[in-house]
Amino acid sequence: MTIREALRLSGRSGSILLKWKVTKVEENLRQRVGLPKRLATGGAQIQPAAHTDSEGITVLTVSRQDVEKGRLENYLREFNKYEKKRLRGKVTLIFDGYEQDPREIYQIREITHWVDRLLKNVPYLFYFLSRENYSMRIAFFCLSEVVGRSGAEVSITKEQGRRLIEKVAKSAVVYARKLKESEEVQLALAEGILDELGYGQTLH
Repeated sequence: MTIREALRLSGRSGSILLKWKVTKVEENLRQRVGLPKRLATGGAQIQPAAHTDSEGITVLTVSRQDVEKGRLENYLREFNKYEKKRLRGKVTLIFDGYEQDPREIYQIREITHWVDRLLKNVPYLFYFLSRENYSMRIAFFCLSEVVGRSGAEVSITKEQGRRLIEKVAKSAVVYARKLKESEEVQLALAEGILDELGYGQTLH
């Protein structure tokens, strides 16, 4: 069996909902996100990844001082622990010390540099990031070229956003395969990342 990404627009929120089905798929998309060619599903429909329950979430608090000093070592050690525990979708990043700063996290240059360095050291970062508290989205915006904002809506260039989403999704899926996660888990992982980061919006 193969899979296809079916996109559906939500009329009220304008958000993109991604639904994966066991049917024909765009081969190039599967290759771009590193999904296996065939799924041993027995014909069953793959269920989309649900939002991670708030219970069991691991909060990694990053201090302002460490951000400004560019310190990563302690946090890389934490991710080494997460690797051993396989905390897939269970890690939330919190940047401490910026409560009085009127800017959004992704507008603070030292934070975006810090997140960029973290991704270079942990390329499968999005394997771990939780969808709780918009942690995955915030990290994504820190890595993106934000070109505008209207209320809660953040704008990035579609081409750059599409490439970045494919990159982080593929790295997460390749890492899951290295851990010998099931093909169903790899698929749900990719779907969750594409959904949370609004991949469908980069296609139109």
